[in-house]
Amino acid sequence: MEKKEKNRKVHFGIVGCGSIVELAHVRSFKDNADKAEVVATCDVKEDWAKKVANELNAKAWYTDYQDLLKRDDIDAVLIATPHNVHCEQVIASAEAGKHVYVEKPMACTNVEAWAMVKACKKAKVQLLVGCNQRFWLQSEIARQLVDEGAIGEPKHGRTSLHEHWSMYQDRIAYTDYRRKLKEAGASIFDLGAHRVDLLRYLMGDKEAKRVVGICKRIATPVEYSNADDIGIIIIEFTDNTYGSVSLNRISRAVSNITEVYGTEGTIFVSSEAFNPFQSAPIAIFTEKYKKFEDLPDVIQKYRYPQFYFMDDFITDVLPKRWVAIYPPWEWSYSRMMAHFIDCLWRGENPRVSGEEGAKAIEILLAIFKSMETNQWIDLPLKEEVVPPGYKPYRPPAEYL
Repeated sequence: MEKKEKNRKVHFGIVGCGSIVELAHVRSFKDNADKAEVVATCDVKEDWAKKVANELNAKAWYTDYQDLLKRDDIDAVLIATPHNVHCEQVIASAEAGKHVYVEKPMACTNVEAWAMVKACKKAKVQLLVGCNQRFWLQSEIARQLVDEGAIGEPKHGRTSLHEHWSMYQDRIAYTDYRRKLKEAGASIFDLGAHRVDLLRYLMGDKEAKRVVGICKRIATPVEYSNADDIGIIIIEFTDNTYGSVSLNRISRAVSNITEVYGTEGTIFVSSEAFNPFQSAPIAIFTEKYKKFEDLPDVIQKYRYPQFYFMDDFITDVLPKRWVAIYPPWEWSYSRMMAHFIDCLWRGENPRVSGEEGAKAIEILLAIFKSMETNQWIDLPLKEEVVPPGYKPYRPPAEYL
């Protein structure tokens, strides 16, 4: 894979200038102004494309993304459009020789997802899926502790994200495509793409063997949306360990946590909101270490004394207790953008590669087959799974 000249700015085009670009990505480009430059923007609504172009001092704006892709001065594109057009736009970008950063969920069917991966591989361009929750510092610290064996062998993970429609859709979103199955595919994709990816990441990139679950609409008035508002997934990984994912559009207060249970300890991670029961970004309980000096550095730094400051140094066995860790709050989208640019410079695959995104989509799609059959569904999927109400994009035959 071709490397970009290090320390040369990567020139971007933006396809889709809605709320997520305004609120998340404009800031990430500004925070990485020494590494990235936005050359052009595009949106079917010209005013939106022009507004983002002005905010980022871009040279041009378009209403047809194909016009943007014709520019020779663009190295990579950020695609932040409705889910149903991701596949078509990613493939077109790859064929135009552009590296791709696509917002999650990357696709709405497994055929779409793997076609995007194949297209980028064939074109020898890099593909990053925008699962920013990996890039909160607490997530990275938790993964580092798992890799160091701080909790022994991870055996069970649980993650949840419960967020009412009113949180983002009604207060922030510029359009209502998330309420429409024909454009969004399923409501759980929006939340689940994050949490399935985060669970696999914090469990050590475990591979899913089979999935069982449900996805239904149980509370949302049909006149508002006929999309699902609850999803519950159980995953069996190939190493005989397990994970569970809980998602809903019902909770009036955001509820989120990711837990990893190992043979020698437990890690809790939270990022989207806090409450009296989740007061720290990351907390760890470990029985692995007998002496203070054996603890990983990050635990030593946050293991404040509870009774007497010498207790950890005068006992034969380190007292067992929870340690809460408070890393600085850094914008995860900016950190993800910096990571993507560094990967382009080095010619390396991003941490959230197209393959990682496609694996998360397969887990989510397996729920629909599970509901049809009332059985566990083996992975990888053997046929295309299309969510109810969604009209899939048909990729060119060469990518099937």
